[in-house]
Amino acid sequence: QDEIICVLPGDDLTYLMNEKVSSSSSGNNNSTKNNKKRIKLGRGLKFHHDRNLITATLAGRLHTRTSSNTLTYYILQNGKRYTPLLNDRVVVMVEERVGGDFYRVSLPNSTAGTALLGITEFDGATKRNRPMLTRGDLLYARISSTQSQMQIMEPLVSCATLPGEDGGGGGASKKDWMTEEGTYGQIKGGCTASISLGLARELLHPANVVLDALSREALKFEICVGVNGIIWVKSEEASPEITVLVINAIQNSAVMSEEQVRGMVKALVKTVNETYGDQ
Repeated sequence: QDEIICVLPGDDLTYLMNEKVSSSSSGNNNSTKNNKKRIKLGRGLKFHHDRNLITATLAGRLHTRTSSNTLTYYILQNGKRYTPLLNDRVVVMVEERVGGDFYRVSLPNSTAGTALLGITEFDGATKRNRPMLTRGDLLYARISSTQSQMQIMEPLVSCATLPGEDGGGGGASKKDWMTEEGTYGQIKGGCTASISLGLARELLHPANVVLDALSREALKFEICVGVNGIIWVKSEEASPEITVLVINAIQNSAVMSEEQVRGMVKALVKTVNETYGDQ
């Protein structure tokens, strides 16, 4: 297991990250492939061109994520307020129509409070052919512009898939909004729950323990994870207990080790099967 490295804002991580790259390359039989991987700085890290330094901008744990062609470094932080960052995935709720071209949506747990969504910011949408949203509708969206980028009062969100985000390792599925099969867009039914910001980001990791454990139990459910600390879970209409099980498992996993998480999931599934198995 990787060593846990805690950092503070302003910490110089240049040499530390160089050592991690070198050690991962030398300790792997595929060192040639590792050396060719592109280094990417994620949330909480900043590269200073004038000094050729990498420093932390957030307090938290330094994490590494490996894909086929990149090594991504980022700071995992468990703060209480979410600060919108470009392309973060969030769960929002429609509040009102603003003018003719925007909806104002609430952005729970965030420093911004609200955001703006263009009426055509959906895959395949036009001004004549677009979703007709009403107050209270839930959406899974991504941050398309932040306040600091545009010098505006509210960030912008979008339900349109980025070029290259679908099918290229971006983890998104691009479908016309009318099919209701895309990653982004309106989410209907199901149930929402609040979790910590740190846990929300951990759930988006491909090797997340609790979601892996749930998948091994062959449970049928859909989930949207907003890094603003809101999750949406939906199971089959005849099995609402699965929705409750999934939410409980996720919330419980925040304070458990990997072994405890897997045992907890098995115990929850056993209890649900014993209670509802004959119904």
